[in-house]
Amino acid sequence: LSCSIAYENILKSRVKISQRNDPIYNFKSIKNETEIKNIEKSHILDGVAVIKFLHWFKKCKSKLTELKAEKKLEYFRKKNKKYLNSSFKTISASGPNGAIIHYKATKKSNRTIKKDDIYLCDSGGQYKYGTTDVTRTICLKKQPQKIKNVFTRVLKGHVAVKEANLNKVKDASKLDKLARKYLNKKKLDYPHGTGHGVGFFLNVHEGPIAISRGYKKRIEPGHVLSNEPGYYKEGGYGIRIENLIYVIKTKNKVFFKNLTM
Repeated sequence: LSCSIAYENILKSRVKISQRNDPIYNFKSIKNETEIKNIEKSHILDGVAVIKFLHWFKKCKSKLTELKAEKKLEYFRKKNKKYLNSSFKTISASGPNGAIIHYKATKKSNRTIKKDDIYLCDSGGQYKYGTTDVTRTICLKKQPQKIKNVFTRVLKGHVAVKEANLNKVKDASKLDKLARKYLNKKKLDYPHGTGHGVGFFLNVHEGPIAISRGYKKRIEPGHVLSNEPGYYKEGGYGIRIENLIYVIKTKNKVFFKNLTM
């Protein structure tokens, strides 16, 4: 159970609060084989929609705006009968708007996407028996080497998490360090966690698991998480690469497997 700080303060003034972890909360975060298989199916469907969108985006000859792109991605997802709705409000952000981590395009903020803009799109779908969450950062024109180098460092951090040896890297804070390693070498960083738990056709942010600084929760087989390092230059651009991954155990080896197609 969770509530706002205001309600918590009211409760504290009247009763003594005992904080304990609900065991069901932990059990729910560990997906069984049937759930994983269905989540994989949902990601195949979602992958088709995202690929169609990326192709359309790169070939589009008419004026592109953030809201137009967001609407087109929803159109491609809706073409599949097993799609029910979006798993959260799409972040369709170009140029300086991409540096706003939880940006939402509105009629007032809606930007025309220019050829030299970096475009960040963070979106997800609720399909029958599966939730998706994916971010891709793309552009329509060659970028300066400095920006390409930053993108590469974000990508290397993303790959480092996916390839982590979970027999050795057993808690989430160490995974977070791996994600930031290549950015930190150049004194770069990002002001959010590297990953969050994802529900099975439930809330796209599901506890109690996460990949974040100081978070000691152990990652276990069946956990589904996002893997989303990034970099944000205020007033300039945003870069984020996100896949969903899950923990699998084969014999004595524990490792991540990609869900996002």
